[in-house]
Amino acid sequence: MSASEQPAKKAVLFCTCSGACPSMTGVDFWALAERVRVELGDRIEFMALHPRLCEEDGERLMGQILSERLQFITAACAEQRQQKLLRDGFQKADVPMDAQHWIPVSMAKETTDTVFQRIKAAVQDQGDTATKEKQS
Repeated sequence: MSASEQPAKKAVLFCTCSGACPSMTGVDFWALAERVRVELGDRIEFMALHPRLCEEDGERLMGQILSERLQFITAACAEQRQQKLLRDGFQKADVPMDAQHWIPVSMAKETTDTVFQRIKAAVQDQGDTATKEKQS
């Protein structure tokens, strides 16, 4: 996929899994959000945190904010789980869940700094090529 096919602007959606997921204990969501805001804020349209994007209210939120003109970086559970759990939100927004519109970032069993580096790479279009190819 060429860069010209991708939306020029990006947004970051965090799913905090209500702070209850044992696989995310190494992530300080507030510190991560603040670091994204301060260090990457000029390169993203917006960011949002939600306790559970995969629940009905999270899907409604996604239905309102997802747009074909933006590429969404979702920092949440493991990438394969995101594909299943966030599918309905993308469908409600009528936005394809493809590499042009979606870059999943796993926070499972990671540290705040590792997740930030993954988000930074995705913002800079240096995300995991294998992940992008799987979604194409």
